Amino acid sequence: MHIDQFTAMVSRLERESAEAPRLYRAKVALLALLGFAILGMLLGLAGAGLVLLAGLAAAVAFSGGTALLLLLKLGKLLLLFAIPLWYLVKASLKALTVRLPVPQGREITRREAPALFSAMDAMRQRMRGPRFHHVLIVDAVNAAVVQRPAFGLVGWPRNYLLLGLPLLESMPPQEALAVVAHEYGHLAGSHGRFSAFIYRLRHTWGTVQDHAGQVQGWLGRLVAPLVRWYAPYFNAYTFVLARADEYQADAASAELVGADHAAHALKRVNLVAPLHQRFMARTFDRIVHEPVPPADLMQRWAEHAGEAPAVDDAPRWLAEALDRPGQVTDTHPTLRARLQAMRALPAAALEPASALPPALTGDSAAEAWLGALLAPLRQELQSRWKDAVSEPWAERHADVQAQLRRLAELRAAPQRTVDEDIERLRLMLRLEPDSDVVDQIAAFNAAHPDHALGLFLEGAARVDRDDATGLALLERAVALDPEATKAACERAHDHLRRQGDVEAAERHAERWRQRDALETLRAQQLQHIGPGQRLLPDGLDDATRAAMRAQLAAHAHPRVAAVYLARREIPADPTAVQFVMAFQLTWWGRYRRRRAEVVHHHAALDWPVPLIFVTLDGRLKPLRKALRELPAARLDGG
Repeated sequence: MHIDQFTAMVSRLERESAEAPRLYRAKVALLALLGFAILGMLLGLAGAGLVLLAGLAAAVAFSGGTALLLLLKLGKLLLLFAIPLWYLVKASLKALTVRLPVPQGREITRREAPALFSAMDAMRQRMRGPRFHHVLIVDAVNAAVVQRPAFGLVGWPRNYLLLGLPLLESMPPQEALAVVAHEYGHLAGSHGRFSAFIYRLRHTWGTVQDHAGQVQGWLGRLVAPLVRWYAPYFNAYTFVLARADEYQADAASAELVGADHAAHALKRVNLVAPLHQRFMARTFDRIVHEPVPPADLMQRWAEHAGEAPAVDDAPRWLAEALDRPGQVTDTHPTLRARLQAMRALPAAALEPASALPPALTGDSAAEAWLGALLAPLRQELQSRWKDAVSEPWAERHADVQAQLRRLAELRAAPQRTVDEDIERLRLMLRLEPDSDVVDQIAAFNAAHPDHALGLFLEGAARVDRDDATGLALLERAVALDPEATKAACERAHDHLRRQGDVEAAERHAERWRQRDALETLRAQQLQHIGPGQRLLPDGLDDATRAAMRAQLAAHAHPRVAAVYLARREIPADPTAVQFVMAFQLTWWGRYRRRRAEVVHHHAALDWPVPLIFVTLDGRLKPLRKALRELPAARLDGG
């Protein structure tokens, strides 16, 4: 289902739910039953296969060998029946027992963190929900509750609590408990048994959809389309209930810790996330000067984690978060709507300047809940992080050093070409972000007014500094080079969001989506060619064609009878350029099935133009006539 179709369906279903809530819930229940029927089909196929195999075995065992003689006489017919039956059983059981990935993190025990488990026990007792089977500490600004079925896609779920140490470092215990309680409220059924059931089922079907492609053979061809059809519809129908349930989960959180703590927690999470992003960005900026990653990452974050409400950018971050819509599949309402529903706050209390949560005083949740475990846990997580990033860090450091040397060469050059000058400016923007390069880029554009990259660089640099004159420069860059559309829309969108012009920002977001759809379709068409492909004369100059003929002659394949060259028409984007090199195989090459060998042989060579390689047989045989009729399409001189 296309994203626009999903959005339109959700809007329609929200109206339907508001008009007749009971009827709507009945429809959701019926849709859930249909999903169980699809899963039951897998079980039924596997069960039927097992019963038939068991029946054959029983017939042989209890017939005194008569059935065995009969089966031997049937010979080939038996093989035609038994082999597909065996693959049916195997594929069905594999589909139902595929092991889902285990959530990753550092598991902690009750003995290691008694205060944390005491807080979780008290929460569970008050909210009357299931217990956690595993508690994991992760290095993310997040807290989550994950269910993993015990037996593949089915079976008793195991409940995982994931706690991000960077988040715990930045929040007081009551606010951290509010975050956990919101997620736990879905499992505990704070919004009713039916809604809790649908919430868990949404996650189950998301997992089934992700793993449907693992089912192989004809069973996979049957099951995968059913899942691809059903899962988006189920997601859309249950989306409406799930969004309403978010308010109930917030209410359960507020009931547990108090509305003030719950509201502060919602706001603080939206401040800590951008603060942590900036902290990590500045950490990776050290790649320029340091060949190895820092060994004190978690400790340094702990020293700054509580500063989120006090940093200069906090009012802007909160203002952006209050009305920022989530992804189209995100059931969470806007932050403003959640806060108003939780506490019925007056509008003035939601203004960013006066709505910031209080500064963190006293122990953080990490200190209160983890105690003596905190210091070694920090060291363990940052050691894991360092080990994970050391190799790419070193590679990036070496690459940056090479770029710095290149920048020094370009600066020292007495004269520079246009390409060298724009390379110098790009390197300055990348390697010296604090330097003011805008005037130099503007001077370059004054000398080269139709240079798309120069216009984009200046426009991006200006809007990044909230200079609205950069928008016109981005538009000129896109007009000269449509490939810059997505990058220009991203910069313009971010600038307009910061300025509060939500409507204009959304126009750029829609433009980005349209361009992304075009590029996705274009990529699909570039990667696949069919028998109805429209082919055009290649239009290459004589020198290029001569070089390609020489390449063919130097690496001639004995199973190729003729070689053709043409340019493809790409319906999604007529400006896209790709050429087809088509091979007509000898009869012996076709008989010995040398198609893949011929294609791989020629694809490994260095060609001066972008090519797709095909053989003129099978489903692409109709292209042979079109190429023969195309002027000068024969490339090998035949």
